[in-house]
Amino acid sequence: MKIKDIISTDYFKLFVKREGRVVLGKHYSSLWLLCSVLTATFLAIAFSNASLDYLSYKMNDPFINWVDIPNSFGADEFRGFEQALQNDENKEKFHYRNHQTDKYWYMLYYNSNKESVNLRQRFFAEISSPLVQAIMDEENVVGGNCIESSLIDNTSYGVIITSDALHNKLGYKDVPAFIYYKAHIDSEASYYGVDFLTEGMDGYEDIHFAMVPVPVLAVVERLPSNMDIIGTKFFYQQNLERAFNLSEPSYFSSLIYYVPENVDADKFKKDLDEISKSMTEASIYMMDDLELPRMVGCKEGQFVALFYDYEDEVDFEINKQINNKLLDTYESDGVCRIYRYLEYEPHDDDDNYISVHFADLDMISAFQEFAKSQYNIDIEMSQISAKENFNEVSIMANILSWTMIVFAIVCIILFIVNLLQSYFQKVKRNLGTFKAFGIGNYELILVYVLIMMATICVSIVMSLAVAYFIQEFLSIVGIQKDGMFDYLSLWSSKTFWAVLVIINASIYTVYVVMRNLLKDTPGNLIYDR
Repeated sequence: MKIKDIISTDYFKLFVKREGRVVLGKHYSSLWLLCSVLTATFLAIAFSNASLDYLSYKMNDPFINWVDIPNSFGADEFRGFEQALQNDENKEKFHYRNHQTDKYWYMLYYNSNKESVNLRQRFFAEISSPLVQAIMDEENVVGGNCIESSLIDNTSYGVIITSDALHNKLGYKDVPAFIYYKAHIDSEASYYGVDFLTEGMDGYEDIHFAMVPVPVLAVVERLPSNMDIIGTKFFYQQNLERAFNLSEPSYFSSLIYYVPENVDADKFKKDLDEISKSMTEASIYMMDDLELPRMVGCKEGQFVALFYDYEDEVDFEINKQINNKLLDTYESDGVCRIYRYLEYEPHDDDDNYISVHFADLDMISAFQEFAKSQYNIDIEMSQISAKENFNEVSIMANILSWTMIVFAIVCIILFIVNLLQSYFQKVKRNLGTFKAFGIGNYELILVYVLIMMATICVSIVMSLAVAYFIQEFLSIVGIQKDGMFDYLSLWSSKTFWAVLVIINASIYTVYVVMRNLLKDTPGNLIYDR
């Protein structure tokens, strides 16, 4: 008999209407119990999905997979090791994507009160590396304060700074276009109108410093190794060559300003022109479309410059007076004077670190042994142990996730078996009567399969709805990991396969249980023999 024929029979309707209530229990207790088990199952799946997504994010996070290897300067074969890292066979063998070199250095910057602050800084030789791309990811950037990637290269002067360093250590309330580096300068700079600070040191003559503007390329939540700032190695090298020494007369033969977008540039140019003409008779001309690519930062604005005729002698004292008068009006609006820094040929300087970016952490111990045995490179054990532990947690979480699902399915199967056996003891005489009137086991088993499948499907739909509601509720009230990762993630292939396995396992369970229970003769069922 076909299924549609069985469904249309009177005894099927009787089973559904009356016997179905017995299966569901008093006040639908069996249905609610099944819903509770399934809800717990789907919540477990959702929790494991979210946890694995979070772990996967962490495992693929360059901040986690980036291993710093210090240069011990002479005790190892650092340069040979760097060359070995470029070998494609080594990349494949040890599962790393690429590497980069960088410098590690403490540098002084001025805070908002013009007091010097020591910040930890690294200078990357390659600014377009995956690590820097991850640093400047929109999820790590604060308030959208980030320069376009096309405007930054390995010859940029700017810095990427953490929000903590900018606001707490340097004391800025808002994000400035420039922060000020504390640069050594020669005393002759005072001739060009530089206001420098003098700090006395025992046994030494006075040392002079000046506030040198450096563009802010991005403000981010975090940087690797708890750095405060990163910049390009070019920035570091130019600093060594004293490109920021403001005793250079060419820096003061003109007036160059950064004008933010909140300032009326036309009015600023007009004021600059009027102040200049009122204080000097030299021939001047203005440029409002000046391009200084290395001085471009994350804030919108333009560069406005005043240049003197090349035949006129520059009066640096007058320049200083013009600058002071102009900034008295505009400095509070974010206008600042900048310089067209000279470019020096950088000398070859040893790097402090090689940083290796791993695709996964499966071969990190083998990589450590390779570095030690071949090049006498020691990789700090705490780095290796932490990353291995993280990898093991990810594997364990995946195993536990599937274990929870299997356990939940077993519980559901045991529930169905117990429910059917308990129900069968109540109705086996009726079933024996049905069999005596010629209804076969196949029809009876099919009826119970359909009843149980309807119950299972209703329970699945209700359980998914409850689990999804809990997931959305937690997200709405802001209960998240790291402020952006949900604790539950219901919809996934794992959920689909779990539903499919539950339905198929339930069908098979009902079939096997009812086949075993109905194998007795009608007489044995009726008289409970």
